[in-house]
Amino acid sequence: MRAGLRLATALLALWMAAAGHAQQRLVVAGGELTEIVYALGAADRLVAVDSTSNYPAAARQLPKLGYVRALPVEGTLAMKPDLVLLSGEAGPPPAVAQLKQATEVRVIDPEWSPAGLLARVEQVAEALGLQERGEQLNGELRQRFATLDERLPLADPPRTLLVLSAGRHGVQVAGKGTQGQALLDALGLPNVADGEGYKPLNAEAVLAANPQLIIIAETRPGSFQPEQLPLLDSTEAGARGRVLVTDGMRLLGFGPRLPDAMEEVLEVATGEGR
Repeated sequence: MRAGLRLATALLALWMAAAGHAQQRLVVAGGELTEIVYALGAADRLVAVDSTSNYPAAARQLPKLGYVRALPVEGTLAMKPDLVLLSGEAGPPPAVAQLKQATEVRVIDPEWSPAGLLARVEQVAEALGLQERGEQLNGELRQRFATLDERLPLADPPRTLLVLSAGRHGVQVAGKGTQGQALLDALGLPNVADGEGYKPLNAEAVLAANPQLIIIAETRPGSFQPEQLPLLDSTEAGARGRVLVTDGMRLLGFGPRLPDAMEEVLEVATGEGR
């Protein structure tokens, strides 16, 4: 009798926990986290996202909070969230501190790498009470990364330039300590850019470096214009057609689309996509 009562109590607790998660009003700041929420099948909980959350298409229809690094406290709390998921880039710090005082906040900040993506999925799944689905998603991702590992390292990795095209904010080159560098590291591609962080593009320096592969990450579709890289055709990459222009969030967000982005880069790097 007591065993039956204990079982009934445990089942009731599980049901209440599941019901609580199902009713959760979720706010997310960080496009990679929004993609994970969708991949976990929890999109119905989302009530608002930040401006970097533009994938999948349904995310563009949600109320927008603004830029992930400039979150409005009042605007975020006006959505009456039960849980706020923030990427490690979220800010400014005083706003994050105020949000933590007002509601439950989880900062999801693993490293930018394939292993970091798996950790990010695990943390988001745990926050949403979807551990089983998180394990399933990570299993799928591990299989994709294993397939990629079979193609690496490349016998002759091309010298690579990764450029961030940010529309009216111009074109910048990814150096050390950037997500661009992290992507190149994951693929074993040598970076021709010197220095730390993102720096304004210098056409003469690009010509001198003569990259064999150029990757252009657009912050929005069509943000890159050829005149922004005037000496492109004079580089080995331009002459051989090894130039990839693609979605920046897909390429540098280190969300669930990371294996797709890595495969796309490898196809251009090896000439398979030509």
